[in-house]
Order: sequence, then C-alpha cells, then structure tokens
Amino acid sequence: MTGTGGAAAAEMPLIHRIFRSEFAGLGRLVTEVDPADEARVSAVADHLRFMLDGLHMHHTTEDDLVWPQLLERAGMDAPKVERMEQQHQRIDAAVAGIRTAAATWTSAAAPDTAAALAERIGEFLGTLTEHLDEEERDVVPLIDEHLSEEEWAQVGRAGFAKFTPAQRWIATGQMVEVATDEEAAMMFGKLPPPVKVLWRLVGKRKYRRYIEPIRGARP
Repeated sequence: MTGTGGAAAAEMPLIHRIFRSEFAGLGRLVTEVDPADEARVSAVADHLRFMLDGLHMHHTTEDDLVWPQLLERAGMDAPKVERMEQQHQRIDAAVAGIRTAAATWTSAAAPDTAAALAERIGEFLGTLTEHLDEEERDVVPLIDEHLSEEEWAQVGRAGFAKFTPAQRWIATGQMVEVATDEEAAMMFGKLPPPVKVLWRLVGKRKYRRYIEPIRGARP
C-alpha cells in the first residue's frame, strides 16, 4: 500500500470549507429572514436540515470506513483517531439542540426564536470548527499515509451515494462555490464525462433554483 498520494489533504479541507461557510451563513440568515415570509423561513429551515444531514452522512462515512482502518494501522497515532470519534459524539449532541431550536423557529418564527437558533448554531460552529481544524492538522496526514488510493476513493463514493440524485446537484454547487479553480478542476476531473456535461446543462440551473429562495439573491 502506497498511500493516497495526498488526495485526502487536497480534498478534505474543501469538503470542510463547505460546512464552515454554510453554517456560518445560516447563523446569519435565520436572524435576517422576515418572520412573516413563511416561504423563506421554510427554505432556510430546509437548508439547515440538509446541512445537518449532510454533516451526519459525512461523519458516519468516516466512522464506518476511515476510523476503523486507521485504528488498525496508525499505531502510536491511534489516540488522535479516537479523539475524532469522541468529537463526533459531541457534535451529534450539539446538532440535536439545533434541530430542536430550528423546529421551534419554524413553527413560531419571531426575533426571539431566531436569536435562540442563531445562538445554537454559533455554539455548534465553534465546536465543529475545533474538530475540523484538528482533523485537518492531525488526522488527514494519517489518512494519506495509511489508506490506499482505492480505499480513499471508496470513502468518497460511499459518502456521495448517500445523497439523493437531487441533493447531489446541491452538494456539487456548494463545492463549486467554495473551491478555487484548481480545486474545482481536480474534483470535476474525477467525474465521468456525462456527469460533467449534465452539470453544465442541468445541474447549475437546479442549484440556482434551490439556493436563491434561501439567500434571497443570486449566489
């Protein structure tokens, strides 16, 4: 086994950048939305749910396919992996609090319920950021060292397969938004040609149609 060739170091921060950006944006959006605008309240709440679900899928993929292999192979570095598992549990607890606050805001949108939800998101984002920073610094190098290219590719395929077909366009649009030109070329370079054509012809439009009601403007 020769390692991933640095693929995890190239790809994981990009995935994490989506979570950092979207949750920070959602923390602002919930306080900016007019409580009387029921359609936009619903759109923002649905997007928050999508992001929380996406984070859960990302983490469970790591739990199932990455951490067990690293624990077997990383030797003295295994405690770093164990910390990732513990942090996932803390994040799960914080997510449960956000879901409760989001349900309250959705059913009774008002400045006080919006402020309570934004506070929950802010606290959660602090916990999440700490986890993502540590993972990129201490564990991503272990992935590149101890997983093969095919094993890492399987992690990506398994994670993406958890999205519905419609959600895959959303995830792709989010990636394009936060990626540099070089990063976008790297990610699209791994896709089959028909998928890249469909993104240009269909996916971009679907993503705009999804995100505009949330942000209230073109992305």
